Amino acid sequence: MPIKIFLDDNSFHALKRAIPKRSNARRVLDAAAQQNFFDVIITCTESEARSLLLYADHCPKVVQSIEAALRLAGDARTD
Repeated sequence: MPIKIFLDDNSFHALKRAIPKRSNARRVLDAAAQQNFFDVIITCTESEARSLLLYADHCPKVVQSIEAALRLAGDARTD
């Protein structure tokens, strides 16, 4: 099941700066991100979301968004 992570533009760029350029997480971020006016939507798998979470420890808004998306995905699996 795909996970959708919603970030504002500043949070997206903060996360992108935190990920090394040659990392697989960076490629996922670049490939899965869609700009939607002032927000960015990242569509990824659960394992990719957890990988992004490892780089997001310095940005509380990003951590909250990723954790919320993971919780929502977990709730959807139990229905």
